[in-house]
This record gives sequence, C-alpha cells and structure tokens, in this order.
Amino acid sequence: MIRIKTAVPGPRSFKILHKLREKNGGWSVTYPFVHSSKGEGPYCEDIDGNTFLDFGSQIASNPLGYNHPEMLGVVKAYSRRFPLKFAGQDFAVEEHLKMLETLGSIAPKELDAAFLINSGAEAVENAIKICMRSRPATKFGISFEGAFHGRTLGALSATNSNKVHKRGYLKFPMLRLPYTENADERLEKILATEAYPEEIGFIILEHVQGEGGYRIAPQDMVKKIRRITEANGIPYIADEVQSGLGRTGRWWAFEHFNIVPDVFTSGKALQVAAVVANKSLFPKERGAISSTWGGGQILDLALGMKAIEIIKKEKLLSRNSKMGEYCLKALKDIKGIKNQRGIGLMIAFDVETSSFRDDVIVECVRNGLVVLGCGRQSIRLVPPYIVEREDVDTAMEIIQKSIHRCNEMRFSHKGKICDFIECGRTHS
Repeated sequence: MIRIKTAVPGPRSFKILHKLREKNGGWSVTYPFVHSSKGEGPYCEDIDGNTFLDFGSQIASNPLGYNHPEMLGVVKAYSRRFPLKFAGQDFAVEEHLKMLETLGSIAPKELDAAFLINSGAEAVENAIKICMRSRPATKFGISFEGAFHGRTLGALSATNSNKVHKRGYLKFPMLRLPYTENADERLEKILATEAYPEEIGFIILEHVQGEGGYRIAPQDMVKKIRRITEANGIPYIADEVQSGLGRTGRWWAFEHFNIVPDVFTSGKALQVAAVVANKSLFPKERGAISSTWGGGQILDLALGMKAIEIIKKEKLLSRNSKMGEYCLKALKDIKGIKNQRGIGLMIAFDVETSSFRDDVIVECVRNGLVVLGCGRQSIRLVPPYIVEREDVDTAMEIIQKSIHRCNEMRFSHKGKICDFIECGRTHS
C-alpha cells in the first residue's frame, strides 16, 4: 500500500537527483524520487522508504509490476552467466531463435519473420528502412498528426507531437494525414496530385497514439487507409511500441480494427524491440540492416518471453479489458476532468490546461500515485496488468483529491518538489 514517510523528494533522492541534473547531458525533467530495488505488484519503493502506487509502469515498459516472482526466477536463472549481451547479429544465441518463435506465436501468420533490436525508436527506424529498401523510387513517407514514433532521426521525422523533440535536427521528407475519419480523403488527394504510389515509401500509424494524447484511431479511418494502401501497394507500418503486447486487451492494437499491417514494431513491454513482417519484405543483402546487440541481450530476451508466457497463462488480455472498463467507469465519476477515454489499460483524460495538468501530476506524486502526462493537457494511466480493483479505487481517490487541491485559490507547489514540477510532460 502507499506509504509516504518523507517530503517528496526525500533527502536521499534529492541529493541524487541534484547530481544527476549536473551530470546527465540528456536531462530534461524527472519524477521526484529515486527507485530502490524494493516493491511488489503495482507498488514501488524509493530509497527514502516511500511507497508509491505506479500507474505509469515505467512508460508502459513494466507490464507485470515490481518483483513478480516468475520474472525474478528468470533473473536468478541467469545470475551466474556472463556476458549477458552478445553481438547477436553476428554470434548466435539460442534465446534469439526462441524469441522469434515466441513472437511468431502471437503475430498474424502472414508476418512470419522479425528483426530484434534494442529500443522502440530503433524498431521504427528499421521498419522504415526495410520498407524503403524495397521501394527505390521513394520520395517521402507519410505519418499522422499527433504521432510519436521515437527520437532517432528517421523515427523523429515521422513524429508530430511536440516541437521540442525536433528543433534543430535534420529530417527527411514526410507528409501528414489528419488523425480523423477524413484521413483517406487527404491520402487520395496526395495520390491524385502529389505522388505516384511507388514514390510513397510507407505509411506509419499508431492505432492508439501515445505521447500525442492516448487518442484511439477511428475505425473507419483505419479501414479506409488500409484499403488504399493495399490497392496501391504502399507499405503500412503499425507502431505497437507502447500499445502492443496486450496492453489494449489484445496482443496488438491493430487487432481491434480487423486489419493486418505489412510491418509492425514492438518494444517496451517486450523488454527488447522488434520489427515484424513477412520474410519477403526484409532486405536480401546481408548487412542491409544489423545491430551489434540486436538479438543478443539474453536476459532481456528471456524476460520478454516469460512475460508473454505469463500473459497467456494468467489470461491477462481479457483481464486488461475488464480492468480498463472498471477504471474508465470510475473516471466518469471524477469531477473536474473531461474526455475520459481508453482501451484496455491505455487510459487517459483531459484537464483544462497543460500547466494545471502538470500541477495535478506533481500533486498525485506527493500523495503516492505515479501518473504520466501526454498530449497538450492530458493525463494517462498505464497501470501494470496485475493491478487490482482496490488499487484502481485508491488511484481514483488520489486523482480526485489532487484535482480538488490544485483548484484551490492561489494554489502553488512549495518545497524541493518544485525543482521537478514539469515531471511527466516529455516522456514517451
């Protein structure tokens, strides 16, 4: 259960955070505590002894919560092995094959091969590369307004959610489609006036947008766009880095739309990342895509496979759907929020302004609940798959309490937590 023993951040956490800000060249904002190795289920403990209810799941990367006994068993099994990382595209390990087979068991049968890589952005980067490699006439790609696909330059070119991600960086040519039911009209116009189909390298889509605001794609939009891409031979990439591996109540968010993409990416909850497609789409030349560590991180591969095994065994897909419905229903009763939405355990709501959103996030943390920001003025709830109803009830009480507190006249945060007041805003 939640237990806040010190001010947040506590003295030990504050000392480390202060030094991190000085030394970390990528520092932007952070959550105002430092994790310890302690925690259980959806609860985590910081180094000052404070216990938080985590509805952020390490930005959707920790689907089974803290210290899950079977996941700990995997770590223990590998504890006497070193190295744990091999140059996996040049030197084979058995776990590489096992992960490919495990992924195949939960992917559409048409998509019978995968390339393993380190992160979601790298998965998107390689999805783009394999599509473009087979389309030498490519002039540009297409993504959607509000998209977030990663921070490497190719993925960043497809991103359209926040200008701070992109300022001053090179990008390759991209066109945008609106994330609305008339997206097909814009695509048809592009094909009629701006490009032949073979000049479009790919179309990439999050079926549930992440950083862009946890927006769910309209059913008609997806079906029409897929119909056009199939008719014109344009590769369709589904970005499943945040939404995949069961978070929406199905293995992949695109399954809710009854379509099969040409390529999809996975990451975060998988513990490694992957590009999945039909083998015929991958480049034939050796070395056209590669990675030193891709497919060679044996502990991460083992943990990802165990996560899939647990999700299957404990029927967590249907559980995620039911718990998501319960959470959404509870959100409807909270005053001061709007546009409650979600699918499975990808849930969000809006408040009036971005600054108020940031205040609410910090106030929730003060009270022991970790939530994330997204979009312009949205808060997202991304609990682990093992969350219980009483945990949801606790979260709802804290959200309501925090909104009420932040609405008080002349409210402002005070203390050392103010050094981290924008926490949650820029995470993906």
